[in-house]
Amino acid sequence: MRTRRMLRAGLALLLVLASVLPAARGQTTEPTRFTVQELAPGVFAVLDREGRAGANAGFVIGADAVAVIDSFFHEDAARELLAHIRTQTARPIRYLINTHHHIDHVAGNAVFVKAGAQLVAHARVADWQRSENLRLLGPRLTPALRERIGQLPEPQLLVQAAMSLDLGGGRQLLLRHWPGHTGGDLVVQVSDAPVRFLGDLLWQAAIPNLVDARPAAWRATLASLAAESSPALWYVPGHGAPARVQALLDLADYLAALEQAVREAGTDAERAVAQLKPRFGHWAFFRGLAPANVRDQQAELEGRKRVPGEPGPTSP
Repeated sequence: MRTRRMLRAGLALLLVLASVLPAARGQTTEPTRFTVQELAPGVFAVLDREGRAGANAGFVIGADAVAVIDSFFHEDAARELLAHIRTQTARPIRYLINTHHHIDHVAGNAVFVKAGAQLVAHARVADWQRSENLRLLGPRLTPALRERIGQLPEPQLLVQAAMSLDLGGGRQLLLRHWPGHTGGDLVVQVSDAPVRFLGDLLWQAAIPNLVDARPAAWRATLASLAAESSPALWYVPGHGAPARVQALLDLADYLAALEQAVREAGTDAERAVAQLKPRFGHWAFFRGLAPANVRDQQAELEGRKRVPGEPGPTSP
């Protein structure tokens, strides 16, 4: 009799676990702030869902370790990403790579540093992640945001031109510095998979932020990256969906069209925006960023554009 009672109790426990565990798994494997797309075995693009993460990210699993690329604007999204990675692998998260210093890509850094990751970034990010993010946010800066920026962890591994990171099993990440969106942009290339993480050097079907950009240098970078591309190569942008090489050419085309529109419109910013709208009005962020792009391009052409790491603008 006692044995039968124990068997019934054990069966009841199994039924409870069977009803609870799938729901728990669902909570961790179906994130709410982003979607996850596996572009090659062990290589994942992490895509912002309607602004709830703030930007795209990614992670790469090697035989020995994991690397994460960027950490979002919202810390809750970073914690959710950490939990999601743990559903994929128990291997240590050895590296967190920042593609540049903008706050929507670095605000969750502490989550991964506390989990044991070494923070990797271009050498200029160490100087800019605090001072330049305060300038970037401008009137949107709240006391809470100021405190978060002041507490951003310092990068531990600094990249000048290039660096290679070993994840084990023959899988390496090649980090290369390219100019354009900021003066501290990194491209992350997976050695054994056709995937590159470009950060904000690529905005897929989206109007870019030009606040710290040199558009001419950016166009040259996009042309160089496109020239060494292949049809199978995936590019993970900082904003938008993963894309093929045509997305690089499209963004370069937009930057060229922006310069032409501003040259033709002169000081008439509304005319320049109207000239861009038929071709690019369907891109994400057009309404908010196209006018700002026009102002930034005007300042660029007039020699009064201020970007980090360069001498101040020339006098008009």
